[in-house]
Amino acid sequence: MKSRSLGIATVVAVAAATVCSTVLTTSISAAHPIQNAGSFPPPPASLSTSGDYATDVLGDPWDFSEQGDVPPYMTLGTEASNAISWGANGYLNLDGRGGSVVKLVRNWGATLPWGHDGLLHPVDANTYTKLSLQAIFSTPRQVGVRYWNEAGQIGEAFLPINQGAHAGDGTYEINLAGAPLWSGKIVRLDLLLGFNPSGGSDTFTMNLDWVRLHRADTPTTPPPSAPTVQVTGPSDEGGADYATVAGNPWDFAAGDDMTATNHIINASFDGNAFNGVTHGNDSWVMLPLRAPLNTDRYHRFTADVCYGGGFSLEDSVGGGMNARVIWFDEGGQAWVDSQDIVIEPGCNRMTFDMVTDPAIAVNDESTAHKAGWRGVSIGAIRFDLNEDRGDRAFSLRDIRLADDAAFSSGTYPITFNSTTGGSADIFVTTDPNSWSGTKVGTIGVSPGANTFNWDGSGLPNGTYWVNVVVHNGNNVGSGKSTGPVRIERPVGAVASCYVPLNPARLLDTRTGQGGNNAALTTQKFTELMVAGYGGVPPTGATAAVLNVTVDKPSAQGYITAWPSGEDQPLVSNLNFVPGQTVPNLVTVKIGANGRVNLLNSQGNTNVVADVVGYYTAATGGCTGRFTAVTPGRVLDTRDGTGRGGAIGPVGPNQSIDVQVTNLKGVPASGVSGVALNVTADSPTAEGYLTVWPTGEGRPGASSHNFVPGLTVANLVLAKVGSGGRVSIFNSAGTTHVIADVIGYFSSSGGALIPVSPQRVADSRYGIGRGVTGALGPRSQADVDIGGVAPVPSNATAVIANVTSVDSSAPSFITVWPTGSAQPTASTVNPRPGLPVPNLAYLKLGTGGQLSVYNDSGV
Repeated sequence: MKSRSLGIATVVAVAAATVCSTVLTTSISAAHPIQNAGSFPPPPASLSTSGDYATDVLGDPWDFSEQGDVPPYMTLGTEASNAISWGANGYLNLDGRGGSVVKLVRNWGATLPWGHDGLLHPVDANTYTKLSLQAIFSTPRQVGVRYWNEAGQIGEAFLPINQGAHAGDGTYEINLAGAPLWSGKIVRLDLLLGFNPSGGSDTFTMNLDWVRLHRADTPTTPPPSAPTVQVTGPSDEGGADYATVAGNPWDFAAGDDMTATNHIINASFDGNAFNGVTHGNDSWVMLPLRAPLNTDRYHRFTADVCYGGGFSLEDSVGGGMNARVIWFDEGGQAWVDSQDIVIEPGCNRMTFDMVTDPAIAVNDESTAHKAGWRGVSIGAIRFDLNEDRGDRAFSLRDIRLADDAAFSSGTYPITFNSTTGGSADIFVTTDPNSWSGTKVGTIGVSPGANTFNWDGSGLPNGTYWVNVVVHNGNNVGSGKSTGPVRIERPVGAVASCYVPLNPARLLDTRTGQGGNNAALTTQKFTELMVAGYGGVPPTGATAAVLNVTVDKPSAQGYITAWPSGEDQPLVSNLNFVPGQTVPNLVTVKIGANGRVNLLNSQGNTNVVADVVGYYTAATGGCTGRFTAVTPGRVLDTRDGTGRGGAIGPVGPNQSIDVQVTNLKGVPASGVSGVALNVTADSPTAEGYLTVWPTGEGRPGASSHNFVPGLTVANLVLAKVGSGGRVSIFNSAGTTHVIADVIGYFSSSGGALIPVSPQRVADSRYGIGRGVTGALGPRSQADVDIGGVAPVPSNATAVIANVTSVDSSAPSFITVWPTGSAQPTASTVNPRPGLPVPNLAYLKLGTGGQLSVYNDSGV
């Protein structure tokens, strides 16, 4: 792989300006578009006596007690300096000249950020408005700061000039509030050590004791008794590790932790690491895949590696200090490169998230095949150590590819470091950007490492971030976890009520929306996070209602939806043939981890999922109990039903409003949503219908997809809008639209009990009581449902996926409660040679049976 240098902007001179601030007209490239959950906002003033950015956000003040504050390498830590060292007294000692730079907040642009990178830990310029420092200079200096905002714009501000013999011999402060471009998020910050303002010697020595970037209400000097808190667990490294779960961690204790290497010499193992020398610019380690790699689950990549030599990003001997993760996408039959990972000499434990927003932001810009990470079927994976064209010693100690941290029983150890003693309040929250939350405990604190064992009691399943607040007398310090932890208790049968939503798109593999930019390949499934997205609450939802669409699949197959973390059932929710765009409504229990799985059985297909509602545990005030009614027609544009007698198809980009309450058994009031079977009849173009509550904004989601000339139905659960109406939009061509109401949601009626999907009847194989074979023309069968596992004998209604298979003629199938009159409505519209599914909310009739009628063919 060809090495290349990164385009890093450097500053080699600072004008000896006498103005207090200025703004540069040049700019570096805009910040990289990688978005990570939780940008680590600063704590409020009540939670931080220090009020200092490095203390609050990094958990590591700029006290220069360690090289990590400013690494001792040109470009990485300083620029235009001759020597840099750390004294035993915690000083940064620098021999420099005019134009020297000390880098405090760093980022590298188009890279995968890790550690203290400014993209992961931006400065909130609205909170931190003052910069102070304590330093001794050998000669007077013009001292300033230079900073970059998210857009890549550069601002500058300068400290007052001391004309004494030792300019900077003491403590200095500058107010950045109102300085040019000091607003929003700052992703890079440099300390500028300029020229001698009196025109004397350009060389100098500096002894820098500390730097603070702090709130205006906090003291200039560091408060000596304020706690510094750093939460170490849960962390961005996550929990369950793929290689460990597969049987053998990538800990490089022996040669079986890799399958191949390239451009590595002097290789050896010492029981704790793989040691060697990279030789050439394409050195890598291929990692063994002992089990299928679920990229939706395992996405937190950690590499623990030591490098010798110096730091340079140039494409030359001694340069190429950038690593990569590279994987083979079996669906696209191509190798895919990650963005550069800037690496540092010495030992580093680097963690970065392979899931980015947009999805392809993880991919290098020169990679022809950009597939992102989620949903990709990976056949091989390797870690490229560096791109140094020369020889560089290394020691690879560990690689982890982990899921988020999680626990289902017992306790989870919340760990943190504190610089002082005192007491700590432990909070958890589902909002990664919040400093409030639920207090789960208080413990005494000692300086150093501390642990609180959290049992998760009293809180529902969900993904939680941890905040730790340490009190030391009148001083307080806070820390936030760099990663979340999930409670994943097993979910039993819970009586649930429906909450309708304005439809929202959660997944579109065509565009990368939802973080998945890859079509699903054969037997590949994606774990779709539902809890906390599209209006679904982060905790408390028991099932999700999704409109799932496949777009132009390459082979005949089906989609299966089931709760994440449970065994895959032998059922289909959506059937398709090559080239089709097919939707179907899916009601699926949400897994203990807040996700549902969507699997493609065969070929390659893009998948779209729109959430239209969810179920939550039934309470006394629940308005989402379902009442099934005998299906009744509320709209038919062929004969004017529902349109005041107006006959005619719905035109392109046209919307119509349909009355759904006070009709066909639906009450006039107290209705939160309705279940409609919507049919597109004789469409003239490929398009889609969107159904949403009248009076609300039309969402960017589809409820029903169709192709020219085919009559196809789809169940729609619609929130009821103003006047008891729903609106229906047609995207293209003209199409007749038919809508049959099959039930409604209100405070009366039955509650849903979500279960893992299971087949209860299949006429092809004689599965199910009352099923004797294919239904002939104008024939009927009564099928036992109540009492057939998992449906209890006292069930009053079911949610069933009804599928027509191998039909010999165009037809319609009607399903209704046995013992009631057959309604004039269709449940499924079969087409010859094609599998046609449709979800149905069905009231059970006499003896817990459903009657099924087929109109034509077999």
